[in-house]
Amino acid sequence: MSEQPKKKKSLLRRILKWSGITFLLLLITVIVLPFIFKDKLIALAKEEANKNLNAKVDWGNFDLSLFSSFPDFRFSIDNVRVSGIKEFEKDTLASIPNLKLDLNLMSVITGDYKINSITLESPRIMAKVLKDGKANWDITKPDSSATPSAESSGSTAFKLALKSLEIKNGYIVYDDKSLGVLTILDSLNHTLSGDFTADNFDLETMTTIKRFTQEYDGMRYLNKANIELKANLGMDMKNMKFTFKENSARINELGLGFDGYFAMPGDDYDMDIKFAAKESEFKNFLSLVPAVYTADFKDVKTAGKLAFSGYAKGLYSEKQNKMPGWGINLNIADAMFQYPSLPKSVTGINIDVNVDDASGDPDKMVIDAKKIAMNIGGNPINANLKVTTPVSDANIAGAVNGKVDLKSMRDVVPMEKGDELNGVITADIKMNGRMSMIEKEQYDQFQASGNLGVTDMLYKTTGSPDVTVKAMAMNFSPKFVELTTFDGKIGKSDIKANGRIDNLLQYVFNDSLLKGTFDMKSGLMDLNEFMSDDETAAAPAATPAPAESDMAVIEVPKNLDFTLNTAIGKLLYDNFTMDNVSGGVTIRNSVVDLSKLAMNMMGGKLVLDGSYSTKGNVPTIDFNMDVTDFDIQQTFKTFNTVQKLAPVGERATGKFSTTLNLKTDLDNKMMPVMQSVTGLGKLSTRSVVLDGFEPLKKLDDALKLNKFKKITLTDIAPIGFRIKDGRVSVDPFDFKLGNSTAKMEGGSTGIDQTIDYKWNIVIPRSEFGGAANSALTSLTSQASSKLGRPVTLSDKVDLAVLFGGTVTNPTVKTSLKEAAADMKNEIKDQVKEEVNKQIDNAKDKAKAEADKIIADAQKQADKIKADAAVAAQKVKDEGYKRADEIEKSAKNPIEKVAKKKAADVARNQADVAAKKITDEANQKADALMAKARAEADAKLK
Repeated sequence: MSEQPKKKKSLLRRILKWSGITFLLLLITVIVLPFIFKDKLIALAKEEANKNLNAKVDWGNFDLSLFSSFPDFRFSIDNVRVSGIKEFEKDTLASIPNLKLDLNLMSVITGDYKINSITLESPRIMAKVLKDGKANWDITKPDSSATPSAESSGSTAFKLALKSLEIKNGYIVYDDKSLGVLTILDSLNHTLSGDFTADNFDLETMTTIKRFTQEYDGMRYLNKANIELKANLGMDMKNMKFTFKENSARINELGLGFDGYFAMPGDDYDMDIKFAAKESEFKNFLSLVPAVYTADFKDVKTAGKLAFSGYAKGLYSEKQNKMPGWGINLNIADAMFQYPSLPKSVTGINIDVNVDDASGDPDKMVIDAKKIAMNIGGNPINANLKVTTPVSDANIAGAVNGKVDLKSMRDVVPMEKGDELNGVITADIKMNGRMSMIEKEQYDQFQASGNLGVTDMLYKTTGSPDVTVKAMAMNFSPKFVELTTFDGKIGKSDIKANGRIDNLLQYVFNDSLLKGTFDMKSGLMDLNEFMSDDETAAAPAATPAPAESDMAVIEVPKNLDFTLNTAIGKLLYDNFTMDNVSGGVTIRNSVVDLSKLAMNMMGGKLVLDGSYSTKGNVPTIDFNMDVTDFDIQQTFKTFNTVQKLAPVGERATGKFSTTLNLKTDLDNKMMPVMQSVTGLGKLSTRSVVLDGFEPLKKLDDALKLNKFKKITLTDIAPIGFRIKDGRVSVDPFDFKLGNSTAKMEGGSTGIDQTIDYKWNIVIPRSEFGGAANSALTSLTSQASSKLGRPVTLSDKVDLAVLFGGTVTNPTVKTSLKEAAADMKNEIKDQVKEEVNKQIDNAKDKAKAEADKIIADAQKQADKIKADAAVAAQKVKDEGYKRADEIEKSAKNPIEKVAKKKAADVARNQADVAAKKITDEANQKADALMAKARAEADAKLK
């Protein structure tokens, strides 16, 4: 074999050998590095969450890998859950089954921790804004650094160098009470890619939403629409200007295209955006109608042309009080549609609507619906509306005329199996004039006339109560809208009503006060039929469920002034049954006032005066209640407030009456905030039986009389009581126990179930016998010892009894009354002892938690120091090794001197580097311990 082929083979062997070694080293690196950095990243993630978030953050397993994301680290976290605090304590902000962060490999090694990409698997997010503007996602702690760098974006150790973001199968709810906006994104998939580290780059996004719902002020504009959005934007990060490039959007079957830009110069927003329908077929616009966009929509026969476009142009500036100009045009000409399986069609669809506000001044807006016309299966409808100067003095001209036989609707639009729709709706309404005419009561100059009627209507659908309207008639005039007749049923609830609404046009156009007066009668009103939550039912199973009750705060509108006179035979609500409900309800200025609202319930009668208010930051109630003969057991089982404040009710049977003024704040589940409850009242009963009440059982055990385990109290005159600071205090009162007389000297029960009561009981001497005599002898001996003289018993034994401890674990002390001068102090000491015991328990728990915080921090600090010691020693060993190699490389005495100096420098540099690693670790460990001690101190306080 020639020399040349041998050299080639030798070279090939070396290449394969070093390639194999390189691959092996790379493989070892990919396997080993995650183990080296995993614990460090987990500790850092926990530290960053605690340092930067005012929220409760929980998570499950962590994983770190290089295989699936090389050359990035993939940091994977399971079951991430973020819960709010304070107002949002019971809310889950986010629940993410899996969160992936791809971290730049070198940034992890150097400690910069740059995040290149983020992936969220099936996130469930509930974003809420309260009516006062507080948002549940505002959970980041204020940045203490005065001049944070642009890269760090705050004080966090993780830095965004984002190149991609992906959301898979998301469910997101945005509920903004301050703006009246509700948005639900169900089955959201979103990808975003672009180099955010560059000043200029192209951003590519792709978004699909299977079910998109949008509401504003209670009106649903889109219902479970299918959305697809592809948007490529030119990103100019220096000037914060974003320009639309290739893009497309689709809502159901309607495709839209966008052109223009959006910029954020300073605090303002500048824009010039145009959009238009990509197709000109009416069918695509028709898909926006939920009732029409069904599974067989693709087979619908249609005709007609569509033109749909709009724009937004100009500056939005809060400081300058400027709004951009905007406009929308919709034109549908000679359109129709018909389902192939149905006999009738909707024809003659002609719509010409233009809304334009080119200047951005709302008062210069022109709403011009020149024509809205269609024929629904032989039922013609025509309408038009034009509004100018809507803010300063709305000039309104419009009309609607039509008659619809609802039965024919099922010949036009497919209905679900089991659904029914019948009845006739007629409308003939005209109006023309300026709002100022109404405000000046110049009703003769404002034309408003017509009527709206419904007869024999039935709407039946699966999952909702049936709705029937036998008759409804409304008459329109410039001054008011009169409801002359309403006779209908919703499910089992029947309603008959009449009345009038004033200021309707002022309310619609000027947001003025809407006034109304109605009389309503009902034989049965079942409110439970209206309490189902469609959105909650439709939400995926993984959506975080409410922690307790499904109820939420019921907001009372500010601009309503309604008076409702009611007469209801039976009213069902939750677990309440109320009969013969009558009285007045006034809704005004965010307050519901009840006036002599009377009802039969709990086996007795209740008359209620007072108010429910949502004026402040929290809802409140202020009720005066007059209760007659309520059944104690029903009341106790129904009201959890009674269970907290009057636990004796669990062991009581009979009836009671009370007058009570009750005030309390309500939480976000409409439940009383117990510490805020205040009340003043009087309670009476003709007869009540206490059977097995633990404090009285303890009294029986002490006296051996076998007469207190079950007692009957009769003809208890009104007893005064007060509720304050979480305790119910009771005034003294007299009562009888068989042949004995007794007086409750006063006392109190707390929501923490502690009790503090003193009784005086006079018992005939003849009732003592057997074991009771030995107990009495003991009491006599104690009294003689205390008084320093013999005590002689008369025919009646006068006893003092002290109850302390808690309802379930009471303490009882007894004494002859003449030797009980210091009993009150004893009971106070007893209650104080119980409270101190609970405080000690809380302190022990806090100390245990504080010790755990210190121990966990010490463990982390020790690990930081240990890891630093290993890293420092490694740096030192490598430096010394390099120095030795420098010295050995010297080839002559002169070079040896120079090389030795260089080696000494290398050793010194290694020492300095090692010391720096150790010092930084010590500083980090010390800071960690200081923070832990501060947290521990806070726990102990």
